[in-house]
Amino acid sequence: MFTRVLRQSMQRQEGQALVMAALMVLVLAIAVATTVNIGHTVHERVRLQNTADAAAYSMAAMEARAFNFYAYANRTQVSHYVSAMMWQSLLSLIYFAEAFITDIYGFMRTLNPCSGDADGVFWKVACPILKKLPYVGMVLSVIDKFMGVFKTLIQGFQTVLRTLNPDKLIGRFVIPTHRVLNGVMFFASQSVMASTLTHVAQTTDTVIYANDKNVDPKLGQLAAGAMSLCLFDQAHFREAGTRPLDVDKGGVGRNPFTPIDPTKWRHSDKEARAKRVMATITNGTRYGCDANGGACPEGFITSRKLGDLIPLPDGLGVIRDLLNSDIDTPVFSFGKYGQTRFLTYNNPNAAKIRKTTKPYDPRNTIRDWNDGIDPTLGALAQGDNLGSDDLYWIKFGPANFPGLRNPLACQDDDNPRECWGDPRKGYKEGKSDYLPFKHPTKTSIWAMNESEGSHENGGVHWRVHHTMQPTGDSWKRVYQPSGPESEVGVHREEVCVIEVAGSCPPLAPKMDVFTANVMPAEDGNHPWKGLVPFMHFEPGQYGDTCGGAPDSENAAERYKHDFNQPSTWVLLHKTPEQVTNAGGADYAGTGSNAPALLNDEGKVQWRFSATTPTLEMQNKRMKFLSVIEGLNVVARGQTYYHRPGNWAEHPNFFNPYWRPRLASVYQGRHTLPFVGQMVDKLPGVLKDMPQKVITH
Repeated sequence: MFTRVLRQSMQRQEGQALVMAALMVLVLAIAVATTVNIGHTVHERVRLQNTADAAAYSMAAMEARAFNFYAYANRTQVSHYVSAMMWQSLLSLIYFAEAFITDIYGFMRTLNPCSGDADGVFWKVACPILKKLPYVGMVLSVIDKFMGVFKTLIQGFQTVLRTLNPDKLIGRFVIPTHRVLNGVMFFASQSVMASTLTHVAQTTDTVIYANDKNVDPKLGQLAAGAMSLCLFDQAHFREAGTRPLDVDKGGVGRNPFTPIDPTKWRHSDKEARAKRVMATITNGTRYGCDANGGACPEGFITSRKLGDLIPLPDGLGVIRDLLNSDIDTPVFSFGKYGQTRFLTYNNPNAAKIRKTTKPYDPRNTIRDWNDGIDPTLGALAQGDNLGSDDLYWIKFGPANFPGLRNPLACQDDDNPRECWGDPRKGYKEGKSDYLPFKHPTKTSIWAMNESEGSHENGGVHWRVHHTMQPTGDSWKRVYQPSGPESEVGVHREEVCVIEVAGSCPPLAPKMDVFTANVMPAEDGNHPWKGLVPFMHFEPGQYGDTCGGAPDSENAAERYKHDFNQPSTWVLLHKTPEQVTNAGGADYAGTGSNAPALLNDEGKVQWRFSATTPTLEMQNKRMKFLSVIEGLNVVARGQTYYHRPGNWAEHPNFFNPYWRPRLASVYQGRHTLPFVGQMVDKLPGVLKDMPQKVITH
């Protein structure tokens, strides 16, 4: 029976497909394992790319925050400079008021030689006789009493002014304090720069670790991190402040209180280019007040005309406009100007501004369109000096008749010490016809840097000189007034009434003219070291440190260098072992392809013949430069500048409109040394290949 059953079973055909089915199950199992492995690899590739993108964007965001902080710090510096201008404008106005009322008293003293102690033999004899005449004596008595009261008020004002000495308090302490505050702002900018540098240097390790704990970014830091550092450094204009990689300064940055070299003023000087940016913005932001009128109108710093200084209601705007206009009639002429602004090195220096000898032409550059230097640099002041003036003139009567001089109406070329105010507006000298304010300096303040040769580096102040300097000051020289009214700072000059060939004949009549004794005072009260360093955006390839050729004349190109807007590069790599994420609990939730590898070697081999086919399950294909196995990704971020609604504005560190973005790797090829050049030189059809291959 057993034999029959065995014979029957051998005759059956069921189960012949079992072998094939078993083989197919093996193939399907391997296919499933391969699919799982490929899916895991693709997932890891996408996750690694996202990690690189996050790191690149994070670096760009940190740089954008740093640049926006620079912008706020630079704006704060501008506001401090404007505040310094405001204080100097106030000083200029105070000492203008002293000179103006002193001149008014001097004018009354000139018209009434019998007031007070009569001077000169003629008036010593004539005045007692005139005072005894009917009516004339009463008029002279009233005028004498009025002038006595006015003189007392002037002396009281001058006593308060000399006691408080605001020139010393504000000039030596308050105004320099604004420079100190700007130094603090620059120090804060350097701190932010150093923090950002550390973040970029580490290629945002924390971001990478938070996204994928199984990635070691050290390899990428050697190349991409170094390039990101270089591009971040290159965006900073070294001569304005500092750069992140300024290792020659000991790694501690620039002294925030040492000024940008004031002696650099030529167009080729990078320091001069930087200073002009800050000074031009400051000069264009000179509204110290926001009010439309009142005691501190909107244009107080930019223009201090008489109508702006008197608090008139809006309904009296016609009167304000009238006061702001020059009065020029045959009977009376009057003008009042005032302005404060940054100036350039040597414009003026102490020698130019204190000049009091013939031809008596101190140099006023406040309103010069070319700042007294090369006309090609017109109106581009650098902030090396700080000037303010409050000019005025008072003239009575018609112009001089032939052979006669009107002592009450000075002409443009008269000695200003014989005049009320400064009459030299429009004084023609050589080729200076286009500079009407070249010579007027009464009254004015010139805060100067240490290279201008002023006494104690304290600038020059055109103000009223008395017989002695204020207590606590140390003037280089006091121009003492002469005459009977010297106690109130009034100077007497004998003016020839009849002139022959420009000179006064021996017997020609003369007239005593009393004017405010406004002369240059080198009192040491107005030091101005110059502009504090600040963060400035590198506007061109003036100092390319990242493989390109520096160009001192041309700006960085948009197509190749994105106007020097920095890119952030991230290069990440995962070895085949790291792709499996087989690290235990630290990589929980990330997924692992370890079961799909089938064994520790990640290889499947079978033999049906002399050859041994092998299925490689691990990702050990050559991916990067045919050297590095595993997954490799590259990402590029960019820190870019954009003012909403205006794509044409160039990048700068004065407006906080910096933003981060992810950018095309291919478009950033020119920021990598030699890569862009090689791609551009590919021939024919090959030239389009990199753009098709580099898609991220």
